[in-house]
Amino acid sequence: MDRARQLSDIRSGNAPAFRLKATFSFIGSDLETVQGTYTEVWTSSSQWRRETVVNNLRRIDVGSPTRHWLLDSVKDFPEQAARVTGLMELLPPSSANFEFESVVEHAEPEPVAQCTITKRDAAHTVRAFCFDKKSGLLLGRISPEVRPRNVVDYSCSYGTFQKFGKYWFPREMACFVDRHRKIEAKVTELEPEPSPDRALFTPPVGAIELGRCPVDPLPPRVVSTPMVIFPSGIPRKVSQVMVWLVVDTKGKPQDAKVVRPSDKSLDEMALRAVRDWRFKPATCNGEPMPMPISVEVSSLLSR
Repeated sequence: MDRARQLSDIRSGNAPAFRLKATFSFIGSDLETVQGTYTEVWTSSSQWRRETVVNNLRRIDVGSPTRHWLLDSVKDFPEQAARVTGLMELLPPSSANFEFESVVEHAEPEPVAQCTITKRDAAHTVRAFCFDKKSGLLLGRISPEVRPRNVVDYSCSYGTFQKFGKYWFPREMACFVDRHRKIEAKVTELEPEPSPDRALFTPPVGAIELGRCPVDPLPPRVVSTPMVIFPSGIPRKVSQVMVWLVVDTKGKPQDAKVVRPSDKSLDEMALRAVRDWRFKPATCNGEPMPMPISVEVSSLLSR
């Protein structure tokens, strides 16, 4: 992992400021191909701006030393488009402390890739990172994605590496869920940006304020979850809803939204329920900080 970070981490402390542009596409809810663009201006780990655009929908993400701000032009910004930022980040944070258990080599047609597998965590899930055996470049990663009824493998692959300064960064990338392609992207521009417009880093009006922590923060913890009673006639297989929200410094949920909208009445009842939940807020070095979290709202079906 350290070798891959030295080769490809264009956001490391001594890396030059840059402007990155990419195009991406994914399959929409009606099985149509949806296209979008991603732009990032990065000067340091304390100052950056990311903008993701799909049709007339827009997400803006601005970072500062202790906070970052997130603004969506619509409440239900497409889930796959929201994943593009993570796809472009390529490597896990340097603060991530993985314990590796095994190494697997791809034997056909020849052993060009080597994959390291982590030990099972508290949730009994594992991660994998695959590297080019000769160069050490990161070729792919697999992480668990917890859903209401199961856990799936979310994998991303990287290819067509090109030089940027002393770094090698992929120009083509794609992500899959259990081998079904979900999103693909191509980097169209990666250039030095020595003097970016300082106005780019002004927090957008109306943005959600989130905390940033230089060390591993303690995430929010649920302390009270009043159960919602859904109407009769809703089948048990849709009795769970995944909700994204921000837990503020007082432990209250803010800006809640359903991750994967399905049944409108079911989603609305789940949102109403979550607004009554209470949390122990996330902390950074012992100080409360706002942090996003995804929670599963379980129903009690009426009879």
